[in-house]
Amino acid sequence: MTRWYAERKRDYYYKEAKKQGYRARSAFKLIQIQERYRIFRKGDIVIDLGASPGGWSQVAVKYASLVIAVDLQPMKPLENVVFIKGDITKDETVEEIRKHTEYADVVISDASPNITGNYSLDQARSIWLCYNALKIAKEFLKEGGNFVCKAFEGEDYPEFLKEVRKNFRMVKAHSPKASRKQSSEIYVIAKGFKGENK
Repeated sequence: MTRWYAERKRDYYYKEAKKQGYRARSAFKLIQIQERYRIFRKGDIVIDLGASPGGWSQVAVKYASLVIAVDLQPMKPLENVVFIKGDITKDETVEEIRKHTEYADVVISDASPNITGNYSLDQARSIWLCYNALKIAKEFLKEGGNFVCKAFEGEDYPEFLKEVRKNFRMVKAHSPKASRKQSSEIYVIAKGFKGENK
């Protein structure tokens, strides 16, 4: 634990997050995704899945008129962010989101499973969360809307990518500079929701 903590202390993005007032270094991943892919536009309604502690919501709210943040873990309040404490795999959470908005322009998910250390199990759980995030995206996104989702690469990942491609006009797999070198996480960037299921 001490070595991990020392490494984290040396981590450039960890230091920058502290300096710039972001709640997590992961905020820089979303900043880099936005710079490259322009997923947010001014005034968007954004659903942020796996939001706690709120780093991604902090970035999204700079563009959005409303951010609905969802996580099982509690999250300290943020201005213009509605927080729902709930499980993204449960229908009642979807119903809670619906109380606040009928649609979204962007759905983002940095949701991660509880890491067990068994990679194939963690990877399968990560993709399961991705499918649930995609389900919420399909439920709420306006036609032309955008979706960003963190996945762990592995055997279930190509199938998930295929599923995303069916629903969006442009799909890219992207590893932001702020991702740790040794990390197997990849971000699926999907733009232009086809919206046939609406």
